[in-house]
Amino acid sequence: MSLNGVEKALYDLNVDRRARETFIASPDRFAGRYRLTEEEAAMLADRDVRGLAALHANPMLVWGFWLMLAPKGERGTPAYLARLRGETPARRPARASGDSEGD
Repeated sequence: MSLNGVEKALYDLNVDRRARETFIASPDRFAGRYRLTEEEAAMLADRDVRGLAALHANPMLVWGFWLMLAPKGERGTPAYLARLRGETPARRPARASGDSEGD
């Protein structure tokens, strides 16, 4: 596991609009910019905040990631906490054509 790579990716998603645009268009292409395992890349793509927390990723980076890129219908603190507690399973958000998720 590469905690440093995960945190760098999370940081970039928090502060860089172009990084978010790339992530929304292709999470796999975005993850390819960092030294991540397949599992780590999947955690990002699936918005698996519970998994990221289990890696001991900085909680503020994980929270910011959720605020910027939570799946539609799951935004906000209650949905975030449900994910952290494992009450809502992590999954890759479905994208309709033309969907501008995260904006």
